[in-house]
Amino acid sequence: MRRTAALVLAALAVSLGTVGAAMAITGGELDNNQHPNVAMIVFYQPDGRFRCSATLVSPTVLVTAAHCTEGVLGKTIVTFEPVAPTPSPRAADDTGNGMSQTGYTTTPDGWLTGTPHANPLFDDKLQLNDLHDVGVVVLDRPYQGATPAALPPANYLDTLSKGKGGLGKQTFTLVGYGVFFEKPADGPQKPSDEAGNDRTRRFTTAVGQNVSTQTLKLAENANDSRAGGGTCFGDSGGPHFAGTGSQTYPGEVVALTVGGDGACRSTDVDYRLDTASARDFLGEFVNLP
Repeated sequence: MRRTAALVLAALAVSLGTVGAAMAITGGELDNNQHPNVAMIVFYQPDGRFRCSATLVSPTVLVTAAHCTEGVLGKTIVTFEPVAPTPSPRAADDTGNGMSQTGYTTTPDGWLTGTPHANPLFDDKLQLNDLHDVGVVVLDRPYQGATPAALPPANYLDTLSKGKGGLGKQTFTLVGYGVFFEKPADGPQKPSDEAGNDRTRRFTTAVGQNVSTQTLKLAENANDSRAGGGTCFGDSGGPHFAGTGSQTYPGEVVALTVGGDGACRSTDVDYRLDTASARDFLGEFVNLP
């Protein structure tokens, strides 16, 4: 299941439930600008207004998922604020139902704008062996407020998976603006995302399971003693940094969140950025290692 969040539903999600002890994403913590090169992007597609996460990889280029950039109407708007401005701006012809025929055509106050580009090989079928689910947003002007993240060298994850202990010994840092699960302060301790659609940047950690020709799969379990959790809706396009290390620069962006199980509690499915296919696309917009 994709991890894109529809903003037209956000107000309803926030108005329901009672805020208790937060589990950021599915087990993590508030970012508090520890990853200042991770942004939230908002855009219109023919079926509504959506948000995703993205990473600055050059002063003018954000990398994100293809399903967050394909078929976008007008411009994409971008914020690097740890807590995104609320409510998100509407397009001029959006009457409040989250629909637009034109998308964003001007730059809202406090936001950046950019032009989205999806990998032309992306066919929207989300087949695990043939995803091509990578896109970019080219900013209208350079952003100087954060150091761009590094992209990985070719076939980096293949090398990492063959190391001692394999991927099960490797930890990845996940960052995004997606919904998170909350446990009520009292009563049945069943997590709910009803009050967790707050458009706040969070990070967590997860350990590797396996790699395919295009995907990296991570174990998404907040109770795993080896790491913290996983991703959820709205984290699509968000980065998976190699390792933990410095939280302001944890390592290369080796993969992007593109999907997972519907409950956000079992498996992360992530598109690799170290493959020939991904590099062929990204090389059109940014210098590669």
